[in-house]
Amino acid sequence: MMRKLIAVLLIGALFIVGWRYVDFNRLLADLYYVKVPNAEVATQTSNGYRYDLIGYDEDGKKRPLAIATSSLLAEGDYLKVFVKEEDAEVTDYERVNQLEVPEQLKEEQEVDSSEPSFP
Repeated sequence: MMRKLIAVLLIGALFIVGWRYVDFNRLLADLYYVKVPNAEVATQTSNGYRYDLIGYDEDGKKRPLAIATSSLLAEGDYLKVFVKEEDAEVTDYERVNQLEVPEQLKEEQEVDSSEPSFP
């Protein structure tokens, strides 16, 4: 009887600890990478700003994504974003080093920056 009680308490404690430290916005989410463009791309909303960008997964596949933030993001930063299922809304994001970003995103950003800008 005592072993069953200890087992139940241990499982309950693990469940509570797991519940507290697991980020459900990242759990079972797809990973994509984006580069933050200039601030002109951001749309101001009542809660902050919204970026509509194209994200790339590890295989280089593109997907339109929407990132909602409370403040403007730094131009040129690379972000790893977490997206659930077919929803285009990003559930969470974090800044990453350029070395972690898929090559196709870097190549496409270089092409965009090499094109001449017209007034």
